[in-house]
Amino acid sequence: MTSFVLYPDGDVVFMSARSIGSCNVQVVLEKLGGGGNAATAGAQVPSGSVEAVLQRLLRAIDQYFEED
Repeated sequence: MTSFVLYPDGDVVFMSARSIGSCNVQVVLEKLGGGGNAATAGAQVPSGSVEAVLQRLLRAIDQYFEED
């Protein structure tokens, strides 16, 4: 099970990710400039809307599972 939370704060979209399964959230969020570890990761995307960052996140998740 994996969860991603996106929330805007001014001109920055913050992301928080948690995983208790096989998804390495660090690898996913590294594609968006973030980091962390396999179970806990985060990222900050400046100058982006939540919708635009969500689309980037969905592409990163797809890429992760295609490479796996």
